[in-house]
Amino acid sequence: MGGGTKLRLLSDDLVNVAIPSTGETRRARILDLVDNPANRYMTRRKIITKGTLLKTELGLARVSSRPGQDGVLNAVLVEESSS
Repeated sequence: MGGGTKLRLLSDDLVNVAIPSTGETRRARILDLVDNPANRYMTRRKIITKGTLLKTELGLARVSSRPGQDGVLNAVLVEESSS
């Protein structure tokens, strides 16, 4: 009714990661999907939704956007990698 469009994200290997300690945003490669609290079967199938924990080059990041609705993959860094 409102005329808004949905742009779905089907697959991606990069994520925009916001780093709270420095206030900057960097693009990082996704290494693995760690956990999807929405559904354990989505974790097994590697489906990314809001709240999913991703292992990236920068460390663990929690997805803050809705990739199936917005068409973009944004995350916030939860734990920095030690290397």
